[in-house]
Amino acid sequence: MAKMDKKVIKHILLLVFVSSGLLYITRSWLMSLGIMMILLLIDALLRQYDNKRRQKWLAERRKEMEEEEKKQD
Repeated sequence: MAKMDKKVIKHILLLVFVSSGLLYITRSWLMSLGIMMILLLIDALLRQYDNKRRQKWLAERRKEMEEEEKKQD
């Protein structure tokens, strides 16, 4: 659980760093906000894609293991 907390903290710090960098570069709150919203959307979509891919991989591995067990019996 502590490992997950560190990942979350690192992710939040990265987002704060990126948002403050955007604010410095653009000098506009609205433009920075818009870019951050797009980045957060992309981040959420990538996480969703990765979770689906992992679940599919795990299901395939379970199926392979079940088939191996049936062959051994």
